[in-house]
Formats: sequence, C-alpha cells, structure tokens
Amino acid sequence: MEAKAVAIAIVLLLLTFEEDGFGVSSYKVDWKEDSTPYRSPVSKAQTRHQHIKVQTGMLFLKKSLHVGTILPEGTMFARAGLPKPDSSVSTPLQPMYLATILSHFKIGRNSMKAKQVADTLRSCSKPSDMEEPQMCFSSRGEMAGFATKELGVRRARAAITTIHGHESPRSRYIVARITPVSTNMVACHPMDFPYEVYYCHRPKEVESFRVQLKEQENDMPLVTTTAMCHMNTFNWDKQYFELLGGERGEPICHYMPQNYIMFY
Repeated sequence: MEAKAVAIAIVLLLLTFEEDGFGVSSYKVDWKEDSTPYRSPVSKAQTRHQHIKVQTGMLFLKKSLHVGTILPEGTMFARAGLPKPDSSVSTPLQPMYLATILSHFKIGRNSMKAKQVADTLRSCSKPSDMEEPQMCFSSRGEMAGFATKELGVRRARAAITTIHGHESPRSRYIVARITPVSTNMVACHPMDFPYEVYYCHRPKEVESFRVQLKEQENDMPLVTTTAMCHMNTFNWDKQYFELLGGERGEPICHYMPQNYIMFY
C-alpha cells in the first residue's frame, strides 16, 4: 500500500499539464559556493517515458543533488494557470458531485477540464492509508491543521518555492546551496480543479532539503526551492530507474514547484 501511495503522489506532482486544462518563505540568498558544474542525467528529451510524464528537471537521483549540478534546459518551477480559491463553494470532494461541480463552473462534460475534475475527485475520495495518511483540502487552515496533527508538533512550519525575478524557458539553473531540512514532513500538491484544492500526504523514509538555484550564465539567484528524496525505492516501478539511469532501490528526489507546500 505504501509503494502505491508514493507512486500516486509522485505522479500527482510530476504530471505535465494539458493546454486546455487547469494550468498551478523566502529568505536571504548568498551565492558563494564554487564547484565544477555537473549536468543532470535527465535531458529534456527524456522527460516522457512510456506511462511516466514528468516536468523537465523535476525528477532526479539523489546522488546528483550537489552544488554545481546543472538542471536540464527547459526546467521551470512556475505552474501556469493555477485556479483561484472560491470560498463560496462547499461541495464535498467526492465523485458523486462531479455533475454538480461541472454545472456550477460551466465546464463541458467532455472537456479536458471535466476529466481533470473527475480525476481529482477520485484521488481525493480514496481512503487514507494508515501508514501514509493522505487527505484533500480546499482550506489552507485545515491543511495546516492536518500537517500539525500528523507531524506531532505544536505548529507545523511551511516551506514553499520562491522564484526570484523572472523565470524563462531559456534559463539554465545550477545548484548553488543545499541545506538539510527534515525527515518528518507532510507534502501538499495543488490539484487540477476549478478552485484551490490540495492533496496532502505524509510520506515515509523521506529526506528534504532546501535548495538554492542560480542562473548558470550571470550567477544571479533565480529560485529557492525544496527537494524531497525518497530513500527506499525498492518497490517503485522499474520505469523510474530506466528513465533516470539508476539502480532499483537507490534514492530518487523531486523538486517542489511553485505553489506546492511542504510542512515540517
């Protein structure tokens, strides 16, 4: 069950976004590290592998997470076209309410958006796993409350991705600093929906890092993000290792794009 939950979470995080669908704490940055550049093994051409679809540069082996790593061309952390919150809607996130939601937001039944709404409702209606609790929220307050309870802390802290300045598809990111954060966390991913909905889960055997990225050419700070590394991948589909050129069981990481939240 745990491996299945991890796979679902990874797919939710890394899916590319269809053109006709729903398209979703910063601190002082100091760039002093100097290292021989290392290029990520996942090129732009490798971002689609059979049934796995990933955003360029988001998925990588942990052994490539070090200062000097150059992310693939086309890597972008912004998620375009995020739906805005709509606090006036209180429809439960259950498949039985699909028609009601489509009607309320005037979404065509056979459209890409309708398919995404249906997929989100199915994901959110699945029973929570005792080993890896999971739940969907349309309230950020409830989301933070869930994270605080699952982490067993007085108040959960949130880490988000911050883009400094303007992001461009032509930008080439290089890792400038890595800081360990926690091994106890709740990750929340925005879902494709007509208003703000997050899928939150508490993964096991995960390490997180705060990563600062700079522009390869002009050395300017571009992104402060979070990397989550799954340390036990022996039950993962072999396609992940074929995609990344790794061995079964070795740690696999993914960056948290803008608007994704990690509580710790």
